Amino acid sequence: MSEDDTTILVQPHNTRALLVKVRAKRQDIADYLAKIRPRNSRLINASIWSGAIAAALTAGPGIGGDGFVDAIKDQVSFGIPAWQVLCLCASLLSIASVVANGMMKSHDLGSQIASASACDAKLEGLETLLELGQIDLKQAATDYAKYLAEIPQI
Repeated sequence: MSEDDTTILVQPHNTRALLVKVRAKRQDIADYLAKIRPRNSRLINASIWSGAIAAALTAGPGIGGDGFVDAIKDQVSFGIPAWQVLCLCASLLSIASVVANGMMKSHDLGSQIASASACDAKLEGLETLLELGQIDLKQAATDYAKYLAEIPQI
């Protein structure tokens, strides 16, 4: 058997092995995205809602004046002035909004989601090329390694 014959016999096995790796990595990416996307959405929603409610709490006395504060005082009685309750709640919600934004930025969730999604699309293309025999195995392995370097978080 010549060296070329050996390469032909071994290559289908190597292609299958690379396909298994590509599919496993795509599953890892899918699992990662299934975990991180909801977290990112929760942080975004927490930031939006807490900021909006904080603004509404401070806008009431600013726009409605004493009439608004008197109306709130009649509805809620904590033993402290109603404006202090509104300011305290607005401050706490503002802090929650800042913390949610800080967590999103410090973990760079948006960028991680984008890079993982882009890598998954590239791996899907590589998988298709391998399945159809439209790419050289050496080039496919090189591309696979390059794509993995784009997602160190996974």
